[in-house]
Amino acid sequence: MTSFSRSRINSPKVINQTIDDEVIIVNLDSGNYYSLDKVGADIWQLIENGATRADIVEALTRRYDGERADIEHAADQLVADLEREELVLSEQAEQPQHRASSNPRMEIGSETQRLRFEVPILHKYTDMQELIVLDPIHDVDDAGWPTAKQDPA
Repeated sequence: MTSFSRSRINSPKVINQTIDDEVIIVNLDSGNYYSLDKVGADIWQLIENGATRADIVEALTRRYDGERADIEHAADQLVADLEREELVLSEQAEQPQHRASSNPRMEIGSETQRLRFEVPILHKYTDMQELIVLDPIHDVDDAGWPTAKQDPA
């Protein structure tokens, strides 16, 4: 992953909701759901805001007390896990459009004291796969429920 690569949420296949500093993510195709908290939730927020790899590392380094190399490695590993689960898609940014230090959308948290860095973990749950995949509500076109998507055949 290069400094100027960025990831984006694999929408509409993936939906998410943040509840009390925890991100709940659902892959509607696989039926798996996931959770991220602490550092992982911050990384997800930065991805949602269009952060590049460099933006993510910079924002985390400002917020968390830890070695930059450890933070960078952990962030790369989490993004790789998110890509492997098809929750985010990677794309190359042509140029750095913004820097985390000057763009408020790249800021995370409001604490004045730096927090202890913990390696982010993507928690995966498969216990509701059948229910999520069988639920026809997510398989609709722009008209919404109950109009099912038409096969482009």
